[in-house]
Amino acid sequence: MERYTKIVATIGPAVASPEGVMSLIEAGIDVARLNFSHGDHEVHQRYAEWVRAGAAATGRNVALLQDVQGPKLRVGSFPGGSLVLSPGSTVRCFQGRMLSEEPDKIFVDYPYLLEDVDVGEDLLLADGLIHLVATAKKEDHLEARVVVGGPLGDGKGVAFPRTNLRMAAITEKDELDLKFGVELGVDWVAASFVRNASDVRRVKELAGSAPVIAKIELAAAYENLDEILTEADGVMVARGDLGVQLPLERIPLIQADILRRANAAGTITITATEMLESMTHSSRPTRAEVTDVANAVLAGTDAVMLSAETAAGAHPRAAVEAMARICATVESETSKNTVVQSYLNQQAAVASAIAQAAVDAAANLSCDTIVAFTESGSTARLLSKYRPNARIVGFTPVETTRRRMALYRGVVAYPFERRDYTDHMIAAAEKFLEKEKLSKRGDTVVMVAGIPPNQQAATNLLKIHVIGDRDGGVVSQRSGRMSPEK
Repeated sequence: MERYTKIVATIGPAVASPEGVMSLIEAGIDVARLNFSHGDHEVHQRYAEWVRAGAAATGRNVALLQDVQGPKLRVGSFPGGSLVLSPGSTVRCFQGRMLSEEPDKIFVDYPYLLEDVDVGEDLLLADGLIHLVATAKKEDHLEARVVVGGPLGDGKGVAFPRTNLRMAAITEKDELDLKFGVELGVDWVAASFVRNASDVRRVKELAGSAPVIAKIELAAAYENLDEILTEADGVMVARGDLGVQLPLERIPLIQADILRRANAAGTITITATEMLESMTHSSRPTRAEVTDVANAVLAGTDAVMLSAETAAGAHPRAAVEAMARICATVESETSKNTVVQSYLNQQAAVASAIAQAAVDAAANLSCDTIVAFTESGSTARLLSKYRPNARIVGFTPVETTRRRMALYRGVVAYPFERRDYTDHMIAAAEKFLEKEKLSKRGDTVVMVAGIPPNQQAATNLLKIHVIGDRDGGVVSQRSGRMSPEK
Protein backbone atom coordinates (compact mmCIF):
# COMPACT_ATOMS: atom_id res chain seq x y z
CA MET A 1 0.00 0.00 0.00
CA GLU A 2 1.12 3.53 -0.73
CA ARG A 3 2.03 5.42 2.45
CA TYR A 4 1.92 9.18 2.94
CA THR A 5 2.98 9.57 6.60
CA LYS A 6 6.77 9.52 6.83
CA ILE A 7 8.86 7.37 9.20
CA VAL A 8 11.86 8.63 11.17
CA ALA A 9 14.05 5.87 12.61
CA THR A 10 16.96 6.27 15.02
CA ILE A 11 20.25 4.63 14.03
CA GLY A 12 22.08 2.92 16.89
CA PRO A 13 23.86 -0.23 18.07
CA ALA A 14 21.01 -2.54 16.99
CA VAL A 15 21.67 -1.68 13.32
CA ALA A 16 25.37 -0.73 13.54
CA SER A 17 26.44 -2.16 10.21
CA PRO A 18 25.86 -1.38 6.54
CA GLU A 19 23.51 -4.37 6.39
CA GLY A 20 21.59 -3.22 9.47
CA VAL A 21 21.06 0.27 8.09
CA MET A 22 20.12 -1.14 4.69
CA SER A 23 17.47 -3.32 6.33
CA LEU A 24 15.78 -0.19 7.73
CA ILE A 25 15.91 1.57 4.36
CA GLU A 26 14.43 -1.47 2.65
CA ALA A 27 11.73 -1.61 5.32
CA GLY A 28 10.72 1.93 4.41
CA ILE A 29 12.33 4.59 6.61
CA ASP A 30 12.31 8.09 5.14
CA VAL A 31 14.57 9.82 7.67
CA ALA A 32 17.54 8.43 9.61
CA ARG A 33 17.94 10.08 13.02
CA LEU A 34 21.44 10.48 14.43
CA ASN A 35 21.06 10.88 18.19
CA PHE A 36 24.01 12.96 19.39
CA SER A 37 23.16 12.23 23.02
CA HIS A 38 24.98 8.94 22.36
CA GLY A 39 28.06 8.07 20.35
CA ASP A 40 30.99 10.14 19.14
CA HIS A 41 31.58 11.86 15.81
CA GLU A 42 33.33 8.85 14.34
CA VAL A 43 30.31 6.65 15.06
CA HIS A 44 27.86 9.11 13.54
CA GLN A 45 30.02 9.58 10.47
CA ARG A 46 29.89 5.83 9.88
CA TYR A 47 26.12 5.83 10.35
CA ALA A 48 25.74 8.72 7.88
CA GLU A 49 27.92 7.00 5.27
CA TRP A 50 25.89 3.80 5.57
CA VAL A 51 22.64 5.73 5.19
CA ARG A 52 23.89 7.58 2.10
CA ALA A 53 25.19 4.36 0.56
CA GLY A 54 21.98 2.46 1.30
CA ALA A 55 19.81 5.23 -0.11
CA ALA A 56 21.91 5.37 -3.29
CA ALA A 57 21.76 1.59 -3.72
CA THR A 58 17.97 1.52 -3.39
CA GLY A 59 17.33 4.70 -5.33
CA ARG A 60 15.42 6.22 -2.40
CA ASN A 61 15.65 9.64 -0.79
CA VAL A 62 16.56 9.21 2.87
CA ALA A 63 17.21 12.35 4.90
CA LEU A 64 19.71 12.64 7.76
CA LEU A 65 18.32 14.23 10.92
CA GLN A 66 20.90 15.38 13.47
CA ASP A 67 19.35 15.43 16.95
CA VAL A 68 21.59 17.46 19.25
CA GLN A 69 21.58 16.70 22.96
CA GLY A 70 20.86 20.15 24.35
CA PRO A 71 21.24 21.22 27.99
CA LYS A 72 19.82 18.14 29.68
CA LEU A 73 20.38 18.01 33.44
CA ARG A 74 21.55 14.80 35.07
CA VAL A 75 22.40 13.42 38.49
CA GLY A 76 25.88 12.21 39.43
CA SER A 77 26.87 8.61 40.07
CA PHE A 78 26.55 6.18 42.99
CA PRO A 79 28.52 3.24 44.39
CA GLY A 80 27.33 0.17 42.53
CA GLY A 81 25.66 2.30 39.87
CA SER A 82 22.41 3.15 41.64
CA LEU A 83 20.74 4.40 44.80
CA VAL A 84 17.32 3.35 46.13
CA LEU A 85 15.20 6.20 47.47
CA SER A 86 12.44 5.38 49.97
CA PRO A 87 9.16 7.36 50.05
CA GLY A 88 9.07 9.78 52.98
CA SER A 89 12.83 9.93 53.40
CA THR A 90 14.91 13.09 53.11
CA VAL A 91 17.81 13.53 50.71
CA ARG A 92 20.43 16.24 50.25
CA CYS A 93 20.97 17.63 46.74
CA PHE A 94 24.35 19.20 45.94
CA GLN A 95 25.48 21.02 42.83
CA GLY A 96 27.81 18.99 40.61
CA ARG A 97 28.05 15.64 38.87
CA MET A 98 30.31 13.57 41.08
CA LEU A 99 30.26 10.23 42.83
CA SER A 100 28.16 10.27 46.00
CA GLU A 101 29.34 7.93 48.73
CA GLU A 102 26.56 8.76 51.19
CA PRO A 103 23.08 7.15 50.90
CA ASP A 104 21.20 10.44 51.33
CA LYS A 105 23.37 12.55 49.02
CA ILE A 106 22.62 13.28 45.37
CA PHE A 107 24.64 15.46 43.03
CA VAL A 108 22.68 17.47 40.44
CA ASP A 109 24.52 18.93 37.45
CA TYR A 110 23.00 22.42 37.58
CA PRO A 111 25.17 25.37 38.71
CA TYR A 112 22.26 27.48 40.04
CA LEU A 113 20.58 24.75 42.07
CA LEU A 114 20.39 26.74 45.29
CA GLU A 115 19.59 30.06 43.66
CA ASP A 116 16.83 28.94 41.29
CA VAL A 117 14.98 26.12 43.08
CA ASP A 118 12.63 27.37 45.79
CA VAL A 119 11.15 25.48 48.73
CA GLY A 120 8.01 23.67 47.62
CA GLU A 121 9.14 23.13 44.02
CA ASP A 122 9.36 19.69 42.43
CA LEU A 123 12.39 17.69 41.33
CA LEU A 124 11.59 14.84 38.96
CA LEU A 125 14.27 12.21 38.44
CA ALA A 126 14.67 9.24 36.08
CA ASP A 127 12.08 10.37 33.49
CA GLY A 128 9.65 11.34 36.23
CA LEU A 129 9.61 7.97 37.96
CA ILE A 130 11.03 9.54 41.14
CA HIS A 131 9.43 12.63 42.65
CA LEU A 132 11.10 14.91 45.19
CA VAL A 133 9.87 18.15 46.76
CA ALA A 134 12.31 20.79 48.02
CA THR A 135 11.80 21.36 51.75
CA ALA A 136 14.72 23.56 52.81
CA LYS A 137 17.72 25.49 51.55
CA LYS A 138 21.01 25.05 53.38
CA GLU A 139 24.33 26.78 52.86
CA ASP A 140 25.69 24.26 50.36
CA HIS A 141 22.77 21.98 49.50
CA LEU A 142 19.05 21.64 49.02
CA GLU A 143 17.01 19.32 51.23
CA ALA A 144 14.17 17.42 49.58
CA ARG A 145 11.52 14.93 50.65
CA VAL A 146 10.99 11.78 48.59
CA VAL A 147 7.34 11.66 47.51
CA VAL A 148 7.70 8.78 45.05
CA GLY A 149 10.79 6.65 45.46
CA GLY A 150 12.58 3.94 43.57
CA PRO A 151 15.99 3.07 42.15
CA LEU A 152 18.00 6.02 40.81
CA GLY A 153 20.78 5.08 38.39
CA ASP A 154 23.96 6.90 37.45
CA GLY A 155 23.48 9.92 35.19
CA LYS A 156 19.68 9.81 35.13
CA GLY A 157 17.87 12.95 34.01
CA VAL A 158 16.56 15.67 36.30
CA ALA A 159 13.62 17.97 35.54
CA PHE A 160 12.34 21.05 37.38
CA PRO A 161 8.89 21.57 35.84
CA ARG A 162 7.96 24.56 38.03
CA THR A 163 11.37 26.27 38.04
CA ASN A 164 12.58 28.98 35.67
CA LEU A 165 16.05 27.65 34.92
CA ARG A 166 18.99 29.68 33.63
CA MET A 167 20.27 27.49 30.84
CA ALA A 168 21.85 28.33 27.52
CA ALA A 169 20.01 27.04 24.46
CA ILE A 170 23.04 25.00 23.45
CA THR A 171 26.06 23.63 25.26
CA GLU A 172 29.70 23.57 24.19
CA LYS A 173 29.13 19.98 23.11
CA ASP A 174 26.18 21.06 20.97
CA GLU A 175 28.28 23.73 19.28
CA LEU A 176 30.91 21.16 18.33
CA ASP A 177 28.22 18.69 17.22
CA LEU A 178 26.47 21.28 15.06
CA LYS A 179 29.76 22.22 13.40
CA PHE A 180 30.33 18.55 12.69
CA GLY A 181 26.77 18.24 11.35
CA VAL A 182 27.45 21.01 8.85
CA GLU A 183 30.59 19.17 7.69
CA LEU A 184 28.59 15.95 7.49
CA GLY A 185 25.90 17.59 5.39
CA VAL A 186 22.90 16.64 7.53
CA ASP A 187 19.55 17.52 5.99
CA TRP A 188 17.68 18.49 9.16
CA VAL A 189 18.62 19.47 12.72
CA ALA A 190 16.48 18.76 15.78
CA ALA A 191 17.03 21.22 18.64
CA SER A 192 16.54 19.79 22.14
CA PHE A 193 15.15 21.60 25.19
CA VAL A 194 14.39 24.88 23.44
CA ARG A 195 12.22 27.29 25.43
CA ASN A 196 11.46 30.10 22.99
CA ALA A 197 12.09 31.51 19.52
CA SER A 198 15.45 32.95 20.61
CA ASP A 199 16.71 29.46 21.44
CA VAL A 200 15.68 28.26 17.98
CA ARG A 201 17.44 31.19 16.32
CA ARG A 202 20.64 30.37 18.19
CA VAL A 203 20.59 26.81 16.86
CA LYS A 204 19.84 28.03 13.33
CA GLU A 205 22.90 30.28 13.47
CA LEU A 206 25.08 27.19 13.91
CA ALA A 207 23.16 24.69 11.75
CA GLY A 208 24.33 26.03 8.39
CA SER A 209 21.63 25.72 5.75
CA ALA A 210 19.88 22.80 7.46
CA PRO A 211 16.30 23.57 8.53
CA VAL A 212 15.70 23.29 12.28
CA ILE A 213 13.01 21.29 14.07
CA ALA A 214 12.22 22.48 17.58
CA LYS A 215 11.60 19.65 20.03
CA ILE A 216 8.68 20.56 22.26
CA GLU A 217 9.69 18.82 25.48
CA LEU A 218 9.66 21.58 28.09
CA ALA A 219 6.62 23.19 29.67
CA ALA A 220 8.12 26.55 28.71
CA ALA A 221 8.34 25.48 25.05
CA TYR A 222 4.67 24.55 25.01
CA GLU A 223 3.77 27.86 26.62
CA ASN A 224 5.81 29.67 23.94
CA LEU A 225 4.70 27.46 21.04
CA ASP A 226 3.31 30.28 18.90
CA GLU A 227 6.57 32.23 18.90
CA ILE A 228 8.58 29.06 18.31
CA LEU A 229 6.42 28.29 15.26
CA THR A 230 7.38 31.64 13.74
CA GLU A 231 11.07 30.68 13.83
CA ALA A 232 11.29 26.88 13.52
CA ASP A 233 10.97 24.92 10.26
CA GLY A 234 9.19 22.16 12.14
CA VAL A 235 8.34 20.85 15.58
CA MET A 236 8.63 17.49 17.26
CA VAL A 237 6.12 16.38 19.88
CA ALA A 238 8.78 14.92 22.19
CA ARG A 239 6.46 13.13 24.57
CA GLY A 240 9.15 11.65 26.82
CA ASP A 241 10.38 14.77 28.58
CA LEU A 242 7.10 16.56 27.92
CA GLY A 243 5.37 13.84 29.96
CA VAL A 244 7.74 14.64 32.81
CA GLN A 245 7.23 18.38 32.59
CA LEU A 246 3.44 18.27 32.35
CA PRO A 247 0.76 15.91 33.74
CA LEU A 248 0.76 12.64 31.82
CA GLU A 249 -3.00 12.65 31.43
CA ARG A 250 -2.77 15.92 29.49
CA ILE A 251 -0.21 14.68 26.95
CA PRO A 252 -2.76 13.36 24.39
CA LEU A 253 -4.54 16.72 24.42
CA ILE A 254 -1.26 18.63 24.22
CA GLN A 255 -0.08 16.45 21.32
CA ALA A 256 -3.27 17.16 19.37
CA ASP A 257 -2.95 20.87 20.11
CA ILE A 258 0.69 21.04 18.98
CA LEU A 259 -0.09 19.20 15.75
CA ARG A 260 -3.09 21.42 15.04
CA ARG A 261 -1.22 24.68 15.64
CA ALA A 262 1.93 23.58 13.80
CA ASN A 263 -0.04 22.44 10.76
CA ALA A 264 -1.95 25.72 10.78
CA ALA A 265 1.43 27.50 10.72
CA GLY A 266 2.56 25.42 7.75
CA THR A 267 5.47 23.80 9.59
CA ILE A 268 6.58 20.16 9.60
CA THR A 269 5.41 17.93 12.46
CA ILE A 270 6.95 14.79 13.97
CA THR A 271 5.32 12.73 16.71
CA ALA A 272 7.88 10.88 18.83
CA THR A 273 8.68 8.77 21.89
CA GLU A 274 7.54 5.27 22.82
CA MET A 275 5.30 4.85 19.80
CA LEU A 276 6.15 1.15 19.51
CA GLU A 277 8.16 0.86 22.72
CA SER A 278 7.24 -2.79 23.39
CA MET A 279 9.02 -3.73 20.15
CA THR A 280 12.37 -3.08 21.81
CA HIS A 281 11.90 -6.65 23.02
CA SER A 282 8.70 -7.97 21.39
CA SER A 283 8.27 -8.91 17.74
CA ARG A 284 4.89 -7.16 17.51
CA PRO A 285 3.39 -3.99 18.98
CA THR A 286 0.64 -3.80 21.58
CA ARG A 287 -2.91 -2.84 20.62
CA ALA A 288 -2.49 0.42 22.53
CA GLU A 289 0.65 1.28 20.54
CA VAL A 290 -1.10 0.60 17.24
CA THR A 291 -3.90 2.92 18.34
CA ASP A 292 -1.36 5.56 19.38
CA VAL A 293 0.29 5.58 15.95
CA ALA A 294 -3.08 5.59 14.21
CA ASN A 295 -4.27 8.55 16.27
CA ALA A 296 -1.15 10.54 15.38
CA VAL A 297 -1.79 9.86 11.70
CA LEU A 298 -5.44 10.86 12.01
CA ALA A 299 -4.42 14.03 13.87
CA GLY A 300 -2.32 15.10 10.88
CA THR A 301 1.30 14.44 11.81
CA ASP A 302 3.76 14.57 8.92
CA ALA A 303 5.94 11.86 10.44
CA VAL A 304 6.13 9.33 13.25
CA MET A 305 9.38 8.40 14.95
CA LEU A 306 11.04 5.29 16.30
CA SER A 307 13.75 5.70 18.94
CA ALA A 308 14.96 2.75 21.03
CA GLU A 309 12.87 0.43 18.85
CA THR A 310 15.41 0.71 16.02
CA ALA A 311 18.48 2.04 17.86
CA ALA A 312 18.68 -0.63 20.56
CA GLY A 313 15.73 -2.96 20.06
CA ALA A 314 15.67 -6.66 19.29
CA HIS A 315 13.49 -6.24 16.17
CA PRO A 316 14.45 -2.98 14.41
CA ARG A 317 13.29 -3.93 10.91
CA ALA A 318 10.05 -5.43 12.20
CA ALA A 319 9.35 -2.18 14.07
CA VAL A 320 9.69 -0.14 10.87
CA GLU A 321 7.54 -2.59 8.94
CA ALA A 322 4.86 -2.51 11.64
CA MET A 323 4.90 1.30 11.70
CA ALA A 324 4.60 1.41 7.90
CA ARG A 325 1.66 -1.02 7.89
CA ILE A 326 -0.22 0.94 10.54
CA CYS A 327 0.23 4.26 8.73
CA ALA A 328 -0.68 2.88 5.31
CA THR A 329 -3.72 1.00 6.61
CA VAL A 330 -5.11 4.02 8.45
CA GLU A 331 -4.59 6.17 5.37
CA SER A 332 -6.16 3.64 3.01
CA GLU A 333 -9.28 3.13 5.10
CA THR A 334 -9.89 6.81 5.86
CA SER A 335 -9.65 9.98 3.81
CA LYS A 336 -6.00 10.98 3.67
CA ASN A 337 -7.26 14.53 4.07
CA THR A 338 -8.25 13.96 7.71
CA VAL A 339 -7.19 17.48 8.66
CA VAL A 340 -8.71 20.22 6.52
CA GLN A 341 -6.26 23.12 6.45
CA SER A 342 -7.49 26.67 5.98
CA TYR A 343 -5.56 29.21 3.93
CA LEU A 344 -1.99 29.58 5.20
CA ASN A 345 -1.99 33.35 4.93
CA GLN A 346 1.19 33.74 6.97
CA GLN A 347 3.11 31.94 4.23
CA ALA A 348 3.95 33.47 0.82
CA ALA A 349 0.45 34.61 -0.13
CA VAL A 350 0.41 33.79 -3.84
CA ALA A 351 2.27 30.49 -3.45
CA SER A 352 -0.07 29.41 -0.66
CA ALA A 353 -3.16 30.34 -2.68
CA ILE A 354 -1.88 28.38 -5.69
CA ALA A 355 -1.09 25.35 -3.51
CA GLN A 356 -4.53 25.40 -1.92
CA ALA A 357 -6.19 25.76 -5.32
CA ALA A 358 -4.12 22.86 -6.68
CA VAL A 359 -5.23 20.57 -3.86
CA ASP A 360 -8.87 21.61 -4.33
CA ALA A 361 -8.62 21.04 -8.09
CA ALA A 362 -7.06 17.61 -7.60
CA ALA A 363 -9.89 16.64 -5.26
CA ASN A 364 -12.61 17.93 -7.57
CA LEU A 365 -11.11 16.15 -10.58
CA SER A 366 -10.22 12.95 -8.64
CA CYS A 367 -6.56 13.31 -9.61
CA ASP A 368 -4.05 10.83 -8.21
CA THR A 369 -1.02 13.05 -8.74
CA ILE A 370 0.02 16.64 -8.14
CA VAL A 371 3.35 17.72 -9.65
CA ALA A 372 5.48 20.40 -8.00
CA PHE A 373 8.44 21.84 -9.92
CA THR A 374 10.61 23.22 -7.12
CA GLU A 375 14.10 24.36 -6.20
CA SER A 376 13.81 24.87 -2.44
CA GLY A 377 11.00 22.40 -1.74
CA SER A 378 8.66 25.07 -0.35
CA THR A 379 6.03 24.45 -3.04
CA ALA A 380 5.92 20.75 -2.16
CA ARG A 381 5.73 21.60 1.55
CA LEU A 382 2.79 23.94 1.04
CA LEU A 383 0.97 21.37 -1.07
CA SER A 384 1.63 18.77 1.61
CA LYS A 385 0.26 20.97 4.40
CA TYR A 386 -3.07 21.25 2.54
CA ARG A 387 -3.25 17.46 2.89
CA PRO A 388 -4.32 16.27 -0.57
CA ASN A 389 -5.54 12.73 -1.16
CA ALA A 390 -3.31 12.76 -4.25
CA ARG A 391 0.38 11.95 -4.09
CA ILE A 392 2.74 14.89 -4.58
CA VAL A 393 5.59 14.37 -7.04
CA GLY A 394 8.38 16.86 -6.38
CA PHE A 395 10.65 17.51 -9.35
CA THR A 396 13.87 19.32 -8.48
CA PRO A 397 17.44 19.56 -9.78
CA VAL A 398 18.75 20.06 -6.22
CA GLU A 399 19.86 16.89 -4.43
CA THR A 400 19.63 18.43 -0.95
CA THR A 401 16.06 19.50 -1.64
CA ARG A 402 15.13 15.97 -2.69
CA ARG A 403 16.44 14.58 0.58
CA ARG A 404 14.71 17.23 2.69
CA MET A 405 11.43 16.50 0.97
CA ALA A 406 11.68 12.95 2.32
CA LEU A 407 10.15 14.38 5.52
CA TYR A 408 7.18 15.98 3.76
CA ARG A 409 3.97 13.99 4.11
CA GLY A 410 2.76 12.51 0.83
CA VAL A 411 5.73 13.83 -1.19
CA VAL A 412 8.00 11.68 -3.32
CA ALA A 413 10.91 13.53 -4.94
CA TYR A 414 12.77 12.91 -8.19
CA PRO A 415 15.70 14.57 -9.99
CA PHE A 416 14.68 16.90 -12.81
CA GLU A 417 16.80 19.03 -15.13
CA ARG A 418 16.00 22.72 -15.48
CA ARG A 419 14.29 23.65 -18.73
CA ASP A 420 13.59 27.06 -20.22
CA TYR A 421 10.16 26.52 -21.73
CA THR A 422 6.83 25.43 -20.36
CA ASP A 423 6.25 22.86 -23.10
CA HIS A 424 9.63 21.25 -22.56
CA MET A 425 9.13 21.00 -18.82
CA ILE A 426 5.64 19.52 -19.09
CA ALA A 427 6.72 17.07 -21.77
CA ALA A 428 9.63 15.83 -19.66
CA ALA A 429 7.41 15.49 -16.58
CA GLU A 430 4.74 13.67 -18.57
CA LYS A 431 7.29 11.23 -19.99
CA PHE A 432 8.69 10.52 -16.52
CA LEU A 433 5.26 9.96 -14.94
CA GLU A 434 4.36 7.43 -17.64
CA LYS A 435 7.73 5.69 -17.47
CA GLU A 436 7.52 5.27 -13.68
CA LYS A 437 3.86 4.23 -13.94
CA LEU A 438 2.80 7.09 -11.70
CA SER A 439 0.29 8.16 -14.36
CA LYS A 440 -1.01 6.78 -17.64
CA ARG A 441 -2.47 8.17 -20.84
CA GLY A 442 -5.71 9.98 -20.17
CA ASP A 443 -4.99 10.67 -16.48
CA THR A 444 -5.51 14.21 -15.26
CA VAL A 445 -2.57 15.70 -13.38
CA VAL A 446 -2.33 19.03 -11.56
CA MET A 447 0.98 20.84 -12.08
CA VAL A 448 2.33 23.72 -9.98
CA ALA A 449 5.38 25.86 -10.73
CA GLY A 450 6.75 29.40 -10.99
CA ILE A 451 7.22 31.67 -13.98
CA PRO A 452 9.14 33.35 -15.65
CA PRO A 453 12.17 31.07 -16.03
CA ASN A 454 15.67 31.58 -14.68
CA GLN A 455 14.58 34.09 -12.09
CA GLN A 456 13.71 33.95 -8.40
CA ALA A 457 10.11 33.25 -9.35
CA ALA A 458 7.61 32.40 -6.62
CA THR A 459 4.99 29.74 -7.21
CA ASN A 460 2.39 31.40 -9.40
CA LEU A 461 1.19 28.85 -11.94
CA LEU A 462 -1.36 26.04 -11.75
CA LYS A 463 -1.95 23.86 -14.80
CA ILE A 464 -4.52 21.12 -15.26
CA HIS A 465 -2.90 18.66 -17.63
CA VAL A 466 -4.18 15.47 -19.22
CA ILE A 467 -1.42 12.94 -19.87
CA GLY A 468 -1.05 12.65 -23.63
CA ASP A 469 -2.94 15.90 -24.30
CA ARG A 470 -0.50 18.72 -24.96
CA ASP A 471 -3.36 21.24 -25.13
CA GLY A 472 -4.35 20.94 -21.47
CA GLY A 473 -5.60 24.13 -19.83
CA VAL A 474 -3.51 26.57 -17.87
CA VAL A 475 -5.43 28.04 -14.97
CA SER A 476 -2.93 30.77 -14.16
CA GLN A 477 -0.03 31.67 -16.44
CA ARG A 478 1.56 34.97 -17.37
CA SER A 479 3.98 33.86 -20.08
CA GLY A 480 4.69 31.02 -22.44
CA ARG A 481 7.74 29.99 -20.42
CA MET A 482 7.86 28.43 -17.01
CA SER A 483 10.54 27.96 -14.39
CA PRO A 484 10.81 26.01 -11.16
CA GLU A 485 9.89 27.89 -7.99
CA LYS A 486 12.99 29.15 -6.24
